[in-house]
Amino acid sequence: MYEKHSALQAAGQLLLALSFLVTGIRNALWKFGQHEERMRALGVPRPRAVLVAGFILQFTGAAMLALDVHRVAAAWMLAAFTILASLIFHRWWLIPDALVRHLHIANLLVNLGLLGGLMLVIAL
Repeated sequence: MYEKHSALQAAGQLLLALSFLVTGIRNALWKFGQHEERMRALGVPRPRAVLVAGFILQFTGAAMLALDVHRVAAAWMLAAFTILASLIFHRWWLIPDALVRHLHIANLLVNLGLLGGLMLVIAL
């Protein structure tokens, strides 16, 4: 595990994995219903099934990344999850309130940063 990584590379990979794990736990345990309702309101078909599939993708990719098991596949899984979740939840152009729209754009930019980190992991 992490044999070919510098200490900074290993720390960065672990921090990426941790961010997905902590966010996933928070959303699965405390915000599941809220996310399901938002997805339903946005017209996502079968929102509960899509949400569960998203959590499976998120937790599997994050665990694999944390354990450095099939690192590249794990990073691609998390990249796909991040892109899909951003497309579902951060449709800033549909939000009339300027402050809420700004928060969604900020979250989208954070997700772009996560994608950048995942690309670096893939490139290792």
